[in-house]
Amino acid sequence: MIQSMFLQKQIKDSYMEMFSMPILSQSIHERAHYEQQLIEQIQNDLKRFNLILRRTHDQQNVFYLGDRISFEQLSQEFMLQTDLFEIDMTIDKENVQATRDYLTNKIKLMNCEFENIFVNTTKYKDELKKINVVIDKVELPYLYFLPDLSKQPLLNVKPMMMTTQYSAAYRLEKFLNQLLQPVIDIHQQGRIFHNGTDFLEKFHNYIDQYDRLRSTTNFVTITINNFYHLVPHHILLSTLLDFFVKYYHLPIVENIHITKIVRLTSLFLHNNRFYYDGKIYRFIKGGPSNSGLIETLSNIYLNLMDNFLINQSSTKQNEFYGRCQNQIFFTWNQSLNELEQILKSMKSDYHHLSFDIHIGKNLNYLDLYLENHNGILYSRVHHQHNQQPYTLPYISSKGNSIRTYSHWLRSSLLRAIRYCTSIEDFNHERIYLEMTYLANGYSIDFIDKHIQHFLKFFDAKSLQQLPLDQGAYKKIRHRLFNFMREQRQHKEKKQESFKKNRRFHLSYIYDNVGPKSRFNKKLREILSKHVQLPNTTFENNKLQLDIRTKTQHSLNSLLSGQRPSHPIINKKIN
Repeated sequence: MIQSMFLQKQIKDSYMEMFSMPILSQSIHERAHYEQQLIEQIQNDLKRFNLILRRTHDQQNVFYLGDRISFEQLSQEFMLQTDLFEIDMTIDKENVQATRDYLTNKIKLMNCEFENIFVNTTKYKDELKKINVVIDKVELPYLYFLPDLSKQPLLNVKPMMMTTQYSAAYRLEKFLNQLLQPVIDIHQQGRIFHNGTDFLEKFHNYIDQYDRLRSTTNFVTITINNFYHLVPHHILLSTLLDFFVKYYHLPIVENIHITKIVRLTSLFLHNNRFYYDGKIYRFIKGGPSNSGLIETLSNIYLNLMDNFLINQSSTKQNEFYGRCQNQIFFTWNQSLNELEQILKSMKSDYHHLSFDIHIGKNLNYLDLYLENHNGILYSRVHHQHNQQPYTLPYISSKGNSIRTYSHWLRSSLLRAIRYCTSIEDFNHERIYLEMTYLANGYSIDFIDKHIQHFLKFFDAKSLQQLPLDQGAYKKIRHRLFNFMREQRQHKEKKQESFKKNRRFHLSYIYDNVGPKSRFNKKLREILSKHVQLPNTTFENNKLQLDIRTKTQHSLNSLLSGQRPSHPIINKKIN
């Protein structure tokens, strides 16, 4: 108790010392007033002309401005035609409280079912503590739509789910995914790609080890549509049980029996409720596209198809095979007629899925362009032709745009070196990135500062020297692939900190231009010094704190109007 009071005083004193600042200047007040008037004018014009302003579905920092009635009509057509959801309850003015009571009872039933599944509540008290839903904090997720401009001039819409850590299924989802993801990762080790860089590293290792890339080798890509909504829930559950029986061969995962895991997964799938347009819906195929557990369950389901394709090709001819979420890649060294028969069998066995298949010696995979150049792999960065060029990725309202775009420039330069076989292609991509930042309002000084820091950090100054030296560039590429392995180890260590509860999220209420960096550093020092974690020594007791802004009013949140104004959303469920 005394230590707690001491810590509070230390933190408060440090905060007051650093954030006590003179009154803001008149110019800042004038700018804030001007921007407030400008935003209000835009909001009024959107309402007056019945327009909608939404960011696009491709996760780029691009906004769509169009007729609200047409957009809402497309959204309603989607809801009428889709087989992903079913209506659970219709809300009117008379039954708002009855709806709240209904949702509250469903959550209470979930908590009761947890105890029924575990039976011995004393033995599993830690597990129950992790998954039990705190009813008075529950927030109901809601559905909204974003414009999809990939097939212009046609406009399509894509559903998106807004969920928070306070949704009813969040704690259960997190718990189950921590159990299941390592199991499927171990089983599929070597044939799952985390991203384009991971794919390219594994493909290079395959080529060096087996020397199987010939001048006649074809590349094959298969894209499976609706990755997060592949099949109804009962099929996902039966596939999960089959996976445990056929491939896991053990009755328990981390002291929890597989039958309990399947029952808990069923609870999660059947309790994914959300609000849209005066109704409560429930998923009947898959689940939210931002759900890690749904991704894991989809990977388990597609594991069967992976095995089918591998048994047809890799076992016989030692082909390279792997998948990144819904995108499959493999090499083919036999006749195209034989390949067509295999793909025909796959389509027949999985007739309920939709595929986009491409075969050739040059094609696009993920964000890569790949070419078999007479038995030598050539690659470079691929920019989607149906996306607006020179755009930055979209950052959510809780992100710090300057910091995030600084990191993105660094990661994009890393990607360019890893992807681009030739130094000329890297140079073109570097110029493309510079043009992208200039087109989005960043100064030449900002761009040059970050590029120079990148080149200095990786000892790659030679990339700016003329004439361009392909030999030196090849050595730098090799070094950066090793750096990627170090990054992966750092990421795994970071995830381990989460599991051990040694990494904590803290947040400011509002974004503040004050001395956050100095205060964050001081806060880490105070907590690491005075908060002793169990089973640690002082030397390794350094806490990992993730300090972010809790509320940041981005233009998207101020102008998009995607959050519905309904009492069932604006108040807690209980």
